[in-house]
Amino acid sequence: MGEPVSEERQRAYFERARKGVLQWVSAQGGSASLGDMHGYSEGKFLIAHQGFSRMMESFVDEGLIVFDRGTGTATLTDAGQAFIGR
Repeated sequence: MGEPVSEERQRAYFERARKGVLQWVSAQGGSASLGDMHGYSEGKFLIAHQGFSRMMESFVDEGLIVFDRGTGTATLTDAGQAFIGR
């Protein structure tokens, strides 16, 4: 077995994943369902379940997306667009 991954490397990977998921949402036209976002996050970055929940909470807390609980849809905000550099 390899050595444990440092917290710094874990944080850096999580940030790359956050940006990647938001870039994917942008490529979907700026909105995506929670289920589709979860599937992409899990398939591309191996971040699912609690990790994905933490990611979504960070997006909402930072104003990077607006999440409509009624439709289960996340929409990228201007701040989210700025975060991914678009």
